[in-house]
Amino acid sequence: MTQNQYPAAGLIRRVVSFLYEILLLTALLLIAEGVFQGVFQIVSGLSVTQLTDYPWIGVVNFFWLLIVTLLYFGWCWMRGGQTLAMKTWRSRLLMQDGTSLTRKAVLIRFSVASLCYAPLLPVYLLARKQAEYQPLMWVSLVLFVLPLLWALFDRDKQFIHDRLAKTRMVFFPKEVPSKHAKPENE
Repeated sequence: MTQNQYPAAGLIRRVVSFLYEILLLTALLLIAEGVFQGVFQIVSGLSVTQLTDYPWIGVVNFFWLLIVTLLYFGWCWMRGGQTLAMKTWRSRLLMQDGTSLTRKAVLIRFSVASLCYAPLLPVYLLARKQAEYQPLMWVSLVLFVLPLLWALFDRDKQFIHDRLAKTRMVFFPKEVPSKHAKPENE
């Protein structure tokens, strides 16, 4: 079976893979945050409580976490088309023509997905504390659900970030050894 002959990954498989990806990404970002805090404290001489006194540090921290996330997804997608969650759920990202992802496709997919998924948690946390952020929370919730809604109505059941990046997620079945293949220890 050539790469462009693999069937599209089902919507449920992609959603469950996404949820698993959130768990893995959380662990990665906690480690990255620890590195950022440690290095910044050593370089600046500020304590953890003093770091919140400088709003620009939060902006630098945000971009650090965004870069770490881009590097994680970009490296995985360009090196085999799979993150750990995608390997677990036997799915792979390919270009629509069945080739490996390009840098441009990675950047488009990551950017669109980030615009949809990233705002929800910070805006939700703000809205819990300050009522004036409630309307923004609803906007971020709509953005979060947009890729799923898009997939429900898309002719190929692709998410909006896949449609715009010209990528597709395919189901990659387990490799079945051939009857005529020699055992490795012979």
